Amino acid sequence: MKPANVLIFLLTLLILPIQAADVEVWAAPAIYKVRPDQPSQHSNLVWNAATKTIALAGAKNEHIPFQVVVSTPPPPTRYHQAASGFFVEASDLVSSNSRISRDRIRLYVQHAVLCYGKSSPIGDTGFWPDALAPLTDPFSMAAEFRSFVKNRAIWIDVVTPADVPAGDYAGTVRVTQNGRPVDELKLKLKVFDFALPAETHLITHMGISARQLAVTHSVPPGSPAAKELLRKYHAFLYENRMEPWFNEGLQPEIVERGDDVTVKFDEQSYDLYMNRWKTRRVILEAVPSELARGGREPEFSEAAARRVRSYLRQTADYYRKNGWLDRLVFNSPIDEPNTAQAYEDTRKWAKLVHEAASGVPFLVTEAPVTDDPAWGVLNGYANNFSVHGNELNRLEVKEAIRREQARGGEITWYISCDQVYPQPNYFIDAPAMDPVMVPWITSRYGMNGVLYWAFNFWSQTPDPWLDPVTYLSGFLCSNGGVLNGEGSLIYPGSRVRRYTGQKNVDGPVPSIRFELLREGIEDYEYLWLLKSLGDEKFADEIVKSMVVDVSAFSRNVEELFAVRERMAKRIEQLAGNKR
Repeated sequence: MKPANVLIFLLTLLILPIQAADVEVWAAPAIYKVRPDQPSQHSNLVWNAATKTIALAGAKNEHIPFQVVVSTPPPPTRYHQAASGFFVEASDLVSSNSRISRDRIRLYVQHAVLCYGKSSPIGDTGFWPDALAPLTDPFSMAAEFRSFVKNRAIWIDVVTPADVPAGDYAGTVRVTQNGRPVDELKLKLKVFDFALPAETHLITHMGISARQLAVTHSVPPGSPAAKELLRKYHAFLYENRMEPWFNEGLQPEIVERGDDVTVKFDEQSYDLYMNRWKTRRVILEAVPSELARGGREPEFSEAAARRVRSYLRQTADYYRKNGWLDRLVFNSPIDEPNTAQAYEDTRKWAKLVHEAASGVPFLVTEAPVTDDPAWGVLNGYANNFSVHGNELNRLEVKEAIRREQARGGEITWYISCDQVYPQPNYFIDAPAMDPVMVPWITSRYGMNGVLYWAFNFWSQTPDPWLDPVTYLSGFLCSNGGVLNGEGSLIYPGSRVRRYTGQKNVDGPVPSIRFELLREGIEDYEYLWLLKSLGDEKFADEIVKSMVVDVSAFSRNVEELFAVRERMAKRIEQLAGNKR
């Protein structure tokens, strides 16, 4: 062979992709983070390599996710081309008398982000899977920073129809490379004989900033395009059993003329959010920024209070007229009060709300127990409390939660940057069980719901797809911890093509952590069904078997699967008795 031909042959070897003979395909449960360099598995809770079978189970009207993993040996050097051209397809799922269309099976490519610091003592550096880009095109094993991954997992979510007949369904998952078959796996799904409720019974307050969405998607803030973009992100929340915190789509317009205040409501938005999407809680500020920043009189002067009362009264009247008053909550303008003055001012705002909008709850982000007796109390002033997770370790807080519940108050809790292991968190490098167990912990304490301050805090990073530490200032509240994914549970869809090779999304892209939180919310619906069917004792026993408190709960995936099966069998039994 001539020297020139030898050189061409060697260069060809360098750029040729790894072919199908070098590929291994396997499956894993959704509650397992498949890192790029982990060994493949021959069997687990959903997978049997000997028979090439994936076995799943779930209710009607439920998301039933799992993962299919493509594994290849990494190239010998970074100058070689990564294996590419892979694609994954799922067939219809068919039973003896029914069919679940492949349109109900959603596939996502997992994007791995490089974590350069640990979020907790059990965290780790290196590549971690997180963003889930809808699978539209062939994918490769390439990663950022001229790196490769041994494993590329595809997240697959079977969304069962509410009216599909119960039974055993079967189909296939087919993997190809450059159009050629690589492997075909059997997919079996058992659909239980009950449906999860259409209404979600866990209260959720999830923060999404309209301005940050607009900036990240290069849309003028406040424009019609920005409003439409916000609705797409909100629709995504509702589709996944969550609701927005400070719903910007429902913020009324406030017009001041002298001392007169007029409150206007967007009827079209209210019809969408309240009637079609059936929003359970609308959180509005007790003192909107338009009234708070006037600065014409002292904050609690009679003139300032008169304008605030007018706003509160008109808002409550509008909700009452439309039959929505039980969904309205006014939020304290003082976040996390922690001084005597902050407590006193919170009580003043609460009095104002109760005077002007009788019957509308007043919410504070504080535990229903004072940190200092000299500050006084908020009990009797606030109706609803959102409790910091660290406070749940205190016995007096647990007891106070029960007292407030008995008074008819609503209690939620929240996780933030200064909650550390063994408490749960939403960090990218946290155990996969952590987000799942948040609703379980909520149930264990008898609380009503969860709050998370931000799903799209992207203002402190040039790109959340590239940098896991989006909340840089969280370093200050975490005592120096690196918080991978803090304040960012979703990704902007406008950058999908750049990082995954899949088509851009006109809206949000979920993360694995987001999907796992929804898994826990659906577990909460299993518990709700048990109670609604008359077996509250069984439900409570199940919860106690999984959760002691916020710092002591199960991270055992096998135990969770076993508990889910027990709940399903009991629900089927109870529902059968009711028929």
